[in-house]
Amino acid sequence: MDGVTAFLIIILVILAIVVGVGITVAVLVSRGVLTLVKLSKPKYESAKRSAFKVRAEATSGPAGEIMKQRVHLADSLEATRRSLEAAAGTRQYTGNLGSIFTTLVHAGTVLETQLLVAQRDPDPAVQAVYAKTLGVQVEQVAGTATGIRNALASAASPMSEVDLSDLTRTLEIEATMLKNWSATYTGLAE
Repeated sequence: MDGVTAFLIIILVILAIVVGVGITVAVLVSRGVLTLVKLSKPKYESAKRSAFKVRAEATSGPAGEIMKQRVHLADSLEATRRSLEAAAGTRQYTGNLGSIFTTLVHAGTVLETQLLVAQRDPDPAVQAVYAKTLGVQVEQVAGTATGIRNALASAASPMSEVDLSDLTRTLEIEATMLKNWSATYTGLAE
């Protein structure tokens, strides 16, 4: 092997190492950026939601009323979503509540769009009509969302004392049987 061939092989090995390190660094950086975005997005959304709540409380008139309705609608749907996720996470039976909630979210999305249009209307008189009309619908959606959470809560009723009494009685019987079995077994071994 002559010197030029050895030099080319060394250059190719160095180039392969540099490309490998470059790709590794690029992958690590992109994953880090994606992780950072995933971690910061909920915090950004939370801050945005909090700022909107403050703005809704500070705004008066029909525009403020519409903003408060938007906050109420979003809060009730979010609370119900969290309740359903918690129930599903603990494998609590939810029946058709998930599909009911999906339909409710769709209605909430349509209602949110209407509230946004109402909020952007330049005429306070028209905003007042929107606030009155849409306020009834917001309360219906929020009431249904509360009904879903109440249904989940009632399905998670605690054990009654009868169940605990039966369990205690069964435990006492098992303990007596084990004690008798132990005495019999040790008696046979002698």
